[in-house]
Amino acid sequence: MSRKEITFKFLARSSLGNTVFREEIDRQDPPDAFVVIYSVVDKASFQKAEHELARLMDADMLRSRPALLVANKIDLARSRAVSTQDGKCLACTYKAKFIEVSVGINHNVDELLVGILNQIRLKQKQYAEGGRESSPAHWYKSRGVVRASMKARQMLTWIFGKEDSKFKNCENLHVL
Repeated sequence: MSRKEITFKFLARSSLGNTVFREEIDRQDPPDAFVVIYSVVDKASFQKAEHELARLMDADMLRSRPALLVANKIDLARSRAVSTQDGKCLACTYKAKFIEVSVGINHNVDELLVGILNQIRLKQKQYAEGGRESSPAHWYKSRGVVRASMKARQMLTWIFGKEDSKFKNCENLHVL
């Protein structure tokens, strides 16, 4: 990375509704990225993460800003309730990036911070050049169908042992 000093400012999510949430984001300094974190030992936190990504997508907040889905507490493997594949599938569904970390043992934390910065820069560059995403603007409207197809693809991957390139791409924090 460059030798330029960067400061991250993290904001806790609001429990307000979509319209108020959007207004709250617009009123403050708008965030450059969204980082949604869940615990791999808590299925309810994974479901909350899915709800938050859906809320951000429905509020049209992810079109011009990157989203990263972060699985935390991967050091607690014996207590794991959410698989890596489930996390990747959710990230792919919302066109988010995916990374597994353990804050407790400082595993992948630096990679996450560098990845956040990379995603912000890549997304800003894409929009500065007037580029748009290659897929239709409202691909997420059929979220249930997309999620079902990802699950089917995940099952075929498990059977045939070949990982889907979309899953690999969602883990690469150096590309959009």
